[in-house]
Amino acid sequence: MLIHMKTIHNKIEKKDLPLTSWLADTKELESVSGEQAIKEYKLIAIAYPTNKEAFNRLMILFRQLKQVKNEMYWIDKAINNFQSRSRKPAIRANSNIAKLSRTIAHSTGLSDKKGNEIYLPPPIDKWQKRKELLEKRMSKSVR
Repeated sequence: MLIHMKTIHNKIEKKDLPLTSWLADTKELESVSGEQAIKEYKLIAIAYPTNKEAFNRLMILFRQLKQVKNEMYWIDKAINNFQSRSRKPAIRANSNIAKLSRTIAHSTGLSDKKGNEIYLPPPIDKWQKRKELLEKRMSKSVR
């Protein structure tokens, strides 16, 4: 798996442009060729896995092209990327700081009784909602 990911990242050449220029050029490319823009956004998403703009545009383009499976794949990929990057390092469960943190989070309504977070960070909550709506739409079309 590690070798496979390494070869993928070696094949992806980050353009000499700054990320903002690359995104702007790709946005302009959308009006000319949607398929070509999708390829560029995929490269951006792989080269810069924490860039939410590329993921959002991919989801929008796949929705416009009515490619439900591709849209679902990129929603899942975006959520997984951002969740893995936003996870905090684990504090020992019996630590006094951990106990205090859990009680404060629970008393302020930020976590449930088990310590699970109730609210998700901004891009993740939007994508979760998008995923739920897409799943609902898919289940209606199957009937």
